[in-house]
Amino acid sequence: MRMTLVLAGALLAQQPALLEWPLPAAAQAYADIDGRHLHAYVVEQAAISRRYRDQGHPQFWGRITGTSGDAESADWLAAHFRRIGLSDVRVQAIDLPPQWMPESWTVTASAGETTLELDRSAQPAYGTPGTSAAGLDADAVWAGTGSDADFAGRDVRGKAVFMFSMPLPGSMNNTSTLEGGPKRAERLGAAAVFEVMALPGNARNVLYPARVDVPVFALGMEDGYAVRDLIGRATRPARVHIRLAVRQVPNERSALVWGTLPGATDETIYVMAHRDGWFDGATDNASGVATMIGLAEHFAKRPRDRRRRTIVFVGLDGHHNDSGGVGRMWMADHREQLFARTALAINAEHTSTVQTYFYGEKIRRANTYTAQLWYAGGPSRPKLQDVAVRAFREFGVSIYDEPEAAPPPGDLGRFFRFVPGVDAGDFNMYFHTDEETPETVPWTGLEASTRAYARIIDGVNELDLKDLQRPPEPER
Repeated sequence: MRMTLVLAGALLAQQPALLEWPLPAAAQAYADIDGRHLHAYVVEQAAISRRYRDQGHPQFWGRITGTSGDAESADWLAAHFRRIGLSDVRVQAIDLPPQWMPESWTVTASAGETTLELDRSAQPAYGTPGTSAAGLDADAVWAGTGSDADFAGRDVRGKAVFMFSMPLPGSMNNTSTLEGGPKRAERLGAAAVFEVMALPGNARNVLYPARVDVPVFALGMEDGYAVRDLIGRATRPARVHIRLAVRQVPNERSALVWGTLPGATDETIYVMAHRDGWFDGATDNASGVATMIGLAEHFAKRPRDRRRRTIVFVGLDGHHNDSGGVGRMWMADHREQLFARTALAINAEHTSTVQTYFYGEKIRRANTYTAQLWYAGGPSRPKLQDVAVRAFREFGVSIYDEPEAAPPPGDLGRFFRFVPGVDAGDFNMYFHTDEETPETVPWTGLEASTRAYARIIDGVNELDLKDLQRPPEPER
């Protein structure tokens, strides 16, 4: 623990002089929510990921659902819930469907006397099939952005196709996949696809499934450009060798981590945050878990008779990889039991992200946090939306000008049709990459978001259930 805290302090010292939002005189009740303190929880979760990496998983690592890193994350969170003094702390085991697990891979490209080792940034898109034990060898071809125009008149049968792609975090996709590049390549007989991510540097990037039956990899921009130049200069076709070992692992388990802070009534407020993440998973979602712990610490200091409603804290199993959010689906299936008297559900997800800009050929970090997509009950709950907007403004949470019609992509999407919900978060430049480290989580944003959520809980506790609950909305 001491080493983790020392590391947390060092990381905070590396961050620039972040802009701090002064605590209003009327909000001194929230002064105990300290962003520097919360940032240590982000570092601790990143350390869990790195331990899993160092225990024999150097390529596919993180707090990955169904792994020992996931189990350590659940035990770690339960220990914090017990330390805070929550009641009914339990780790509820849940069965998972078979999990896609890439075990190892190598990728090289060569032409003439030049060989490029691409393992430093090549990352299989999750769900992608593997190769035979011997691997596959193919000519390399550059296909622009993967559009019909790029493939026109080009023979890609049996070849490894490289295409340039822009990340689209808010849409959960990237341009070449969204525009059908991998499917187009497969249809034309390609043996493999590489999507070169247009982020300066050479980040590893876990892509969402391309839903094709050939291997698909993300490739860092430096490596991708090196392959492009190799293809362009070669007098004979450049060759690519790929070996990817993948297993579908059955009978894995994850868990929901529960803790309760009893209130004066049996009405409830839920605070949820998913525990899993690829690589360090700092913004997604160590930041949200840190916010959840901060809220538990804050409200545990109040006498029970000053907590109108019971607050239930849930560390969700996760929704990356092949879990599909089994835990949240279990909760939704038991909604009559869990949410019959629920006034609010907060989904703490991506609660602090450093503001970044493209400037020239670099990603530049600013000394503040990003604006957040947000949802606060929708237009049928104007009182909840007013409470949320006031809280965001009071504590300096930057938000988009207009609320979302439905929650931002994430776990509240499973619940918002039948539970009053609030969710605010951002999808950052480093989303799902190995550069999403604790340094990308400003403590100032953690502090602002967590204080705002605490104020929202207090504001909701001044409202009656009839001001919040609505008949379930139909599925669209």
